[in-house]
Amino acid sequence: MAMSLTAKKKIIAARAGLILDAPFFGNLALRLNIKEDPSCKTAWTDSINLGFNSEFIDGLTLDETKGLVAHEVCHCMFSHHTRRSNRDSRKWNEAGDYVINLELIAAGFVLPKDVLINAAYKGMSVDKVYRLLPDPPPSKDGEGGEGGQNNDPGGCGEVRDFKPASQDGANSSEPTPAQLSQSEQDWKIAIAQARQIAKGMGSMPAGIDRLVSEVIDPRVDWKTILRRFVEVSARNDYSWQMPNRRFIQQGLYLPQLHSKELKPPVLVCDTSCSRDDEALKASAAEISAILEDYDTTLYVVYCDTEIKGVEVFTNQDLPLELHPKGGGGTDFRPPFEWVREQGIDPGCLIYLTDLECSRFPEDPGYPVLWGYMGQYGETPPFGEVIHIE
Repeated sequence: MAMSLTAKKKIIAARAGLILDAPFFGNLALRLNIKEDPSCKTAWTDSINLGFNSEFIDGLTLDETKGLVAHEVCHCMFSHHTRRSNRDSRKWNEAGDYVINLELIAAGFVLPKDVLINAAYKGMSVDKVYRLLPDPPPSKDGEGGEGGQNNDPGGCGEVRDFKPASQDGANSSEPTPAQLSQSEQDWKIAIAQARQIAKGMGSMPAGIDRLVSEVIDPRVDWKTILRRFVEVSARNDYSWQMPNRRFIQQGLYLPQLHSKELKPPVLVCDTSCSRDDEALKASAAEISAILEDYDTTLYVVYCDTEIKGVEVFTNQDLPLELHPKGGGGTDFRPPFEWVREQGIDPGCLIYLTDLECSRFPEDPGYPVLWGYMGQYGETPPFGEVIHIE
């Protein structure tokens, strides 16, 4: 029992040390429940727990334990717990270790002895490294596989697939796509918050900051995301009146996916003094192109700390010409209150803002897309986020 307490205290001490010396990792480590697990050889995480073998932890120095905790946090940060799919679990762990360890060493961490290091994998994703690695030999009984005892070839802690807790507290066997997506989103929010804390303390390694930016702000064309967001809010159906022209030359007369029904979308423009008018014009032009395909009504709401104006458009009024009104501070709550008071059941709400405000409403229950301009501000507690350049 004493050995178990010593190991647990060492992990707690390592986590406390990270909060002081590497607050980004320390704050994220607080999300993981510390759990003794003598069935594993080293340590593991599933994004909810941090399991550990007491004998293994006892053999580490405090600095090595801090490195191990940071290593497990990185597995969660890169969504290794949700993205394995049907790939070999042992090989997936190995690929993840090669990606993570190079970054942690560059950031000044001390890792357990004999961990996986290969400079050839510098800057690669776990998916690419996985493809380059040879297949592992067949596993022996009691080794490998999910939750096996030898699923950590790197000796620095493994990552296990995410298994959400059921209502009775037990872990379900197969998470739904929505549950996997929610886990990733929860971690992205936590990562953004931990990043702000670390930057406020002046303790955010440049290399780690770059990786965090790629996680919470992936380089994807914002116009593509905006179009997808609006289109998935529409009711899709197949129409024989508009045959799919891709197959006509083959003598096939097939229906085409044809979307015309779209609940009224709401476009909110943050008219505070910090808005970017060029980004506003670009967004309006892209939304105009999308709405040409729909017979619907678009509500445009101008707001700073309160509603400053509302414009109503149909596709007969396209292209959109917006007339922003207001200036000053920002409050994200009034537009959502206005939608509720007007009795509007929106297909989606798109909020153009710089996110420099912390006054958010509760989740309204309909799709919300935050299109932010400039530097990343506050992290919304709900909805999707895209960067408009």
